[in-house]
Amino acid sequence: MQKFRDVLSRWDGGDLSMMEAGELLGMSERQFRRYRDRYEEAGDAGLLDRRLGKLSTRRVPAEAIEE
Repeated sequence: MQKFRDVLSRWDGGDLSMMEAGELLGMSERQFRRYRDRYEEAGDAGLLDRRLGKLSTRRVPAEAIEE
C-alpha cells in the first residue's frame, strides 16, 4: 500500500505518466486507473484484496468430501 501511495503521489505531481506508474507497480495502465479510483473512493480499504474471507466458487461440497 505504501508503494502505491508513493507512486500515486508522484503521478499526481506530474512526475510520472499513468503508464510509467503502472510499470513501477507491475501492472497495466488500466489496472493502475482502477486502483486509483478505488483508493479515492475507499482509501486504504479500497486496495485490499476483495477475495479474502470469501469461499471459493469451485469449492467441493461438504457432502462430497464425506463420501
